[in-house]
Amino acid sequence: MKSFFILFLGVLIAAFLLASMIMFQVRYDQVAVRTTFGGADQGSVITEPGLYFRWPPPIQQVHGFSKQVQILEDQLEELQTIDGYSVISRTYLAWHIDNPLDFYVNLKNIENARDQLRPLLRDLRKIFGRYRFDQLVNNDPTQLKLAEIEHQALTEIQAYLTQNHYGISVDQVGIRRLVLPEQVTAKVFERMRQTRQTLAQNARSEGEQQAVAIKSKAEATRDIILAFAQNRAQAIRTQGDLEAAEYYKAFQADQDLAIFLRKMETLRKVLAQNATIVMDAKELGLEQLIEGGQQPAASRP
Repeated sequence: MKSFFILFLGVLIAAFLLASMIMFQVRYDQVAVRTTFGGADQGSVITEPGLYFRWPPPIQQVHGFSKQVQILEDQLEELQTIDGYSVISRTYLAWHIDNPLDFYVNLKNIENARDQLRPLLRDLRKIFGRYRFDQLVNNDPTQLKLAEIEHQALTEIQAYLTQNHYGISVDQVGIRRLVLPEQVTAKVFERMRQTRQTLAQNARSEGEQQAVAIKSKAEATRDIILAFAQNRAQAIRTQGDLEAAEYYKAFQADQDLAIFLRKMETLRKVLAQNATIVMDAKELGLEQLIEGGQQPAASRP
């Protein structure tokens, strides 16, 4: 019984070793290149996950590569803009294997790919040198050219990789961090201060112009209203003069009536306030009362 168990265990181990020699697995996040005596052709690329057969080494070998996006990040490095300013930036590059066969033939592995991509990422400094400082750092988002720089770098790097048949596709080239040196920071703050002062002065000038325009409009409206009021007043005075002329004609026909009406108008104005009037009794026809010893009472309004 013991011998049978040892034999069964030996057969099982041998079967496992044989299976590992003639079978291999491709995971869902992998692609594989199967080579025969070190060479590979298009039919040797396996992109679907599952179990596959091969001839045992050294006849055939399998090289697996990850399909995931790889991130390559450069170190902080000082760059020079076209107008002489210095900036410190850290860039990154996201890439994945697009053609496993070309990747294996020309690069072999991920580390070699990183060694090829790192100098390309450093060459991003040349693109920074084509732009001004205010196109990298600015309060106005419409003036920034960072997205344009990233797109230009992506285009140039992808063209180089395609030309050399590296089997790599670049997904994104970006600027992860942008730092200003201390001496540049002082200049930036001074420029920002001047920009703010200019904006404030422009706002004040615009406000003064608007105030002048509003004042001019108000004065023009006032002049129109005054002119209309003066014309209306003149029309009323003219109408009054015409009506007064009619009364004057009537007064000229009877001057005593005119004098009497004038006196009545004067009395009305005088008696409008507290006053005592003393009049001649003879003119009022009160002679008899005076002769009889009676005193007429004072007339008060």
